[in-house]
Amino acid sequence: MAPTRFEIEALVVRIQEEFLHSPAVRMTLNQLALRVDASLVLCKAILRVLVDAKVIAEAPGGAYQRFYPHPARASRGFAA
Repeated sequence: MAPTRFEIEALVVRIQEEFLHSPAVRMTLNQLALRVDASLVLCKAILRVLVDAKVIAEAPGGAYQRFYPHPARASRGFAA
């Protein structure tokens, strides 16, 4: 049976919280699917959405981790 919209929304929030509440955590797709008790297909789709939204990032080796934006570079001079 396909998950309902409510179940998908709850899973998105749960996956997002896994990374936001534990900033150093790195998980593969398989690890995350086991942790949240969801299918690989559904988890992969949610991870793609969270990567596109810059909530998480895909690290080398296929693990996912919290996204940390690069700090903006300070300008070298100011226009007067």
